[in-house]
Amino acid sequence: MKKQLTSLAIIFCITIGYTQITEKITLNDSIIAYLKKTIQEKQLPGINFSIIDNRGKIKNYSDGFSDIEEQIPLTIEHSFFSGSIGKTYAATLVFKLVESGDIDLKKPYMDYFPDTEWLTNLPNIDDITVEMLLQHSSGLPRYVLKPEIWNQLHDNPDKIWSYEERLSVIFEDEPVHEAGKGWAYSDTNYILLGMLIEKVTGQNYYDLVRTQILKPHHLTHTYPSLQRKITNLAVGYSRMPPAFHVPNKTVDDKLYFMNPQVEWTGGGMASTTEDLARWAKLYYEGALLNKSSLNYITTPNPNGVSVEGSSSYGMGSFIYDTEHGEAFGHTGFMPGFNSLFIYYPKYGIAAAIQINCDYAVSVLNLNDFMDDLISISQISK
Repeated sequence: MKKQLTSLAIIFCITIGYTQITEKITLNDSIIAYLKKTIQEKQLPGINFSIIDNRGKIKNYSDGFSDIEEQIPLTIEHSFFSGSIGKTYAATLVFKLVESGDIDLKKPYMDYFPDTEWLTNLPNIDDITVEMLLQHSSGLPRYVLKPEIWNQLHDNPDKIWSYEERLSVIFEDEPVHEAGKGWAYSDTNYILLGMLIEKVTGQNYYDLVRTQILKPHHLTHTYPSLQRKITNLAVGYSRMPPAFHVPNKTVDDKLYFMNPQVEWTGGGMASTTEDLARWAKLYYEGALLNKSSLNYITTPNPNGVSVEGSSSYGMGSFIYDTEHGEAFGHTGFMPGFNSLFIYYPKYGIAAAIQINCDYAVSVLNLNDFMDDLISISQISK
């Protein structure tokens, strides 16, 4: 590790104009230099990066543009859609209800909805347990990949989606695999978990997120994605295929091109990168849950071992094999945005990256990029 860090230090001294390692180089210089270099080489609009050390000290970095055409700089105050990272808020509420005895992980999902007739149209539904939904082992197809969804988003960008309207596009579809006998990532699982949270508590999902997570933990720059206008939203850039009807510039006059409410508990949040890093530290250090729940979250489930390269899946979290040891985290995608939040238990470090384009993952491995940023952050120690 020391060799690697020394090499990185040399690289960044050269990048910012020094010919040898000197005490003049600062952590801020080297991080910003690497962000700037990545933005230029990968032709990205902008990147925000936040890191929290084991003492709780937060550092934020930003480079590039929020709006390229208008030459508006990206700042740490900008918010981004965090995509599927939002599943971690839903997982937290489910586990809190498990801890209180209101939800049983092993119980068939339909036991909670005996009178909801339309749910019987979903594949595998009679064999699916709550646990399988958290694990992505239900075999349910991804409703968000259906063209009917994107056609409606294009035709009616202000549409407010009901539970049934989202999931009706996969009624009578073939399952991806038998319930509990495979692994296939699906936003559908977490839509059903959102329904369960509201059924068991009798409360609105976002009200619970606010009162149980955001407010008590002072995540004041995290926003439910319930409307097209989000506080201080960065402009996002997209290169999605034409069939999805996504404009190149996904935010125009502060309005997102569609109603992000369609995402709901499959994601459904926007935040600053600092708030996202702070949430990673809270989530993975067990600030809201007991040790048993945290173990479920951070231990690969039986069907979730090495499901994406060397990455595994627990319940509401990926488990990564990184240069800095085992780490826990989640990626996020929304048209115009890519995100990653992560926690390194060996060092007690939490961090987040957010990029205001959705094609970053096609030119950049976010996990490797994060590992590099963590390595650079250790140089000054």
